[in-house]
Amino acid sequence: MSIQQLYKSTDTATNNFQFPELIFVEDQLQNILSKADGLIQQTCLNLLQSGGKRVRPLLTLYSGMCFAPLNPLMLKASVAAELIHMASLIHDDVIDKSETRRGKPTTNFLYGDHAAVLTGDYLFAEAFNILSSEQLLLSMKFFIEAIQAMCIGEVNQAEEQFSVIIGTDHYFKRIAQKTGILLAACCQSGAQLANASSEEIICLREFGLNIGYAYQITDDILDFSGNTESLGKPVGADLLNGNMTLPILYLMDNPIYGNWLKEILKTREITDQGLFSINEALINSGCLEHAYSTATQCVNKAKANLSKIPASPYRTALINLSNSILQRTF
Repeated sequence: MSIQQLYKSTDTATNNFQFPELIFVEDQLQNILSKADGLIQQTCLNLLQSGGKRVRPLLTLYSGMCFAPLNPLMLKASVAAELIHMASLIHDDVIDKSETRRGKPTTNFLYGDHAAVLTGDYLFAEAFNILSSEQLLLSMKFFIEAIQAMCIGEVNQAEEQFSVIIGTDHYFKRIAQKTGILLAACCQSGAQLANASSEEIICLREFGLNIGYAYQITDDILDFSGNTESLGKPVGADLLNGNMTLPILYLMDNPIYGNWLKEILKTREITDQGLFSINEALINSGCLEHAYSTATQCVNKAKANLSKIPASPYRTALINLSNSILQRTF
């Protein structure tokens, strides 16, 4: 089966009709961001209106609702999780000099880097304003760990651009920092706020970490197999920026294409023809399918951790959310 066939399925992005609990999240986000002043309010609301799957609030809410009915603390933690995610996206766009996200102009493109950085800072401050209440201090600890990891991951990725000595172990450490630990924090927070046991919280953490791996790997694949319109960014953008993604690491290990690819990467400049040739090599070598298989293994490992969680509609929702990662088209 080709990678194009693997990704031909209908998009399963989350929305308020599939997940009614998100209505409460959207309302709180709107209320919080509407209170900002002037340009900060404009940039925040513009970002909110640009949409998003709200995966992090869902993980927080449903991890908690596996053990107890929805409560105000779970909702607050889920809103804080999304604010942290939104802030990190704005800062990422500044670092990457991105002009579009989800097919729409980025905050830095519309308002400049200065306003974008301060908007991100404002969102972080709002998140910690929520988490500063005594009942949410443990959740704050989880999210602080995640933010620290994201910062380290971003710095390390910048230092390792076009590196030909990065291995898969290092790659998984980096994507844990950039993506997985925040998703794990969401799951831990929700479960802890529902008074889950220590063992259950650990299981939810491992679940979140592994779907983080799967989510990032599918991002890596879509960087080559997607299209500009659906991705909202140029195809091959990660490679053009020198980011060593899993398909590229697999191709570097390929006995036929490996040395050829390393020579291209050492130039630190990928031409249009080079990008086309690398994309063809990824398909012909089976490296995209290999990466997809790895993402599938991560999803299966995530679901295995859920087997230790009591059966409920919310555990089923988490399983379905895991499966949907493998069906992403953007």
